[in-house]
Amino acid sequence: MSAQPQGAPPKSPTALAIASFLRHNSQLKMRQGVLNGKRQDFFRSKRALRALQSPEYASSQKKKGSLLPPIASEEDAIRVFKELPLNSLAIRVEKLTRKTVEAKRASNPEAQLPPISSLSKVKGVPTLSFVREQVVSSEDDIYYVWIWERVHWTAYLYAGLIAAAIFTVVLFPLWPPILRLGVWYLSMGMLGLLAAFFAMSIVRLILFGLTYFAAPPGLWIFPNLFEDVGFVDSFIPLYAWNVEQEKKKKKKKVTATVTAVTEEEPAASDKKENKS
Repeated sequence: MSAQPQGAPPKSPTALAIASFLRHNSQLKMRQGVLNGKRQDFFRSKRALRALQSPEYASSQKKKGSLLPPIASEEDAIRVFKELPLNSLAIRVEKLTRKTVEAKRASNPEAQLPPISSLSKVKGVPTLSFVREQVVSSEDDIYYVWIWERVHWTAYLYAGLIAAAIFTVVLFPLWPPILRLGVWYLSMGMLGLLAAFFAMSIVRLILFGLTYFAAPPGLWIFPNLFEDVGFVDSFIPLYAWNVEQEKKKKKKKVTATVTAVTEEEPAASDKKENKS
């Protein structure tokens, strides 16, 4: 369960059980939206009602010690789902687009709406806004955003490993001499590799600068050193002339012109047909 902020009322165990069942349920088909500058998972309320009336929920509710309330109809599912907004676990929101913001400003100029320039420009990640009326319905345009996030057991595992690592480093003076000597050699080796990498980068840059004027178009040592390739491929080939990169640029220009010409040809033929 998530930590409670100071001064906030405690969450209902039943509501937490409902949220735990729905939070990562595949039937909700959750998407991400931007709420108050942060990405949050949101979903349609009708999908949550379907999940609450599914056989999976019924089997989970019948388990021994389960806090999930029984559901026999859609009215029961709506009543159960209302526990989420009542305990501030999921809050109703609406999607804001350019059209909706302009329409709301036209109907109510005093409405507090974000500027259009601040809306999300990422495709498939809309901007969300809180809605005062926390309505639960099977309609298609009612959305809810998750405020609550269940802490997975791996988070406790990673926290324990980090604490153990820090404690181990703090006790470094108490390590056996052999381990301390091994760590010293390992750190010196890592520093040596890092220094060699920087030295190689400087040498290849100086060599390219000299050969660029003395023997154009210039010679690169390890031309793929900073390319988006694997570790081994970064050092293959050993050297290459810069002419290859210029050829690639020329090829790109040629392909661009060819595609432009091919697009212009059918347009010209269409014009001729229209004139005839």
